[in-house]
Amino acid sequence: MEIERKFLLQEPPEKLYAYPATTIEQGYIIVTESEELRIRRRGLSYTLTFKKGSGTTRDEIEVEITREQYEEFRLHVIGVPIHKKRIDFPYGDHTMEIDIYKDALEGLAVAEVEFPSRESMQDFSPPDWLGEDVSCDAGFKNKNLALQGLPASLLRKWKDASRPPWHFEQSGAVPFRKKDAGCEVLLVTTRKAGRWIIPKGIVEPDLSPADSAVKEALEEAGVSGIVMHEIQSSYYYDKWNGRCAVTLFPLQVTEEHEHWREEGVRERRWVAQEHLGDYVESAGLKEAVLQVLDRLYCSGK
Repeated sequence: MEIERKFLLQEPPEKLYAYPATTIEQGYIIVTESEELRIRRRGLSYTLTFKKGSGTTRDEIEVEITREQYEEFRLHVIGVPIHKKRIDFPYGDHTMEIDIYKDALEGLAVAEVEFPSRESMQDFSPPDWLGEDVSCDAGFKNKNLALQGLPASLLRKWKDASRPPWHFEQSGAVPFRKKDAGCEVLLVTTRKAGRWIIPKGIVEPDLSPADSAVKEALEEAGVSGIVMHEIQSSYYYDKWNGRCAVTLFPLQVTEEHEHWREEGVRERRWVAQEHLGDYVESAGLKEAVLQVLDRLYCSGK
């Protein structure tokens, strides 16, 4: 039997990124009001889990399965697979499982705390960086996130009160390659409007801003390379009823992958620096990219 509480993550705790993160994929085979059958891949580990119950106390049976069995079960997943990063974060006598969700659940971050008894659960005093206790809110159960997406209650809060402050601190990469006549920059399109931008995103709690920019470049543009931490520029844009501040880092591209995570929803294109204005609509973004290129001595002279 597991006894646990789940909280929204109000802001990342200090030094969260110092602890290793594990990538998790999980999906659901059977879902009822009180039962669920789940498969999960965590790193190189594969498990099949049955859970029964609701609220803060549930029965759980878990067995290890092979990769081949996992792939077979995966064919029968209902809803969408959940992708997230998990960080085991020590806090007092407890180890919190902090989950940072990706893809369709981008922006959601929760912390789960497991307890040996109901008494210890009742005695637990959450730190200030934890938000609302959603242990008994069915919308935040992973099975419902897989079937229904982000809870309507959370979407309403984001609409009314924007998002947590850390969502507005972002970083991005300026993927570049040097040519005889100067530098070329790899641009990507936005998911919906098709506008040309650079790879960027929320600075993930387990990563530094520069490392987060490298990750965005790989996922959104399909490139790897060498990040130059000492060269930075920044720009701002409006989103989620607020203003996002984006720190840009140049990324000298060493490998351009044929396939990448978001190739189905984004285009990518190499653009000479003198033609940036033909593609990039945002004056602030264009100026920030040109500042980076200027410091890279991309004049071609």
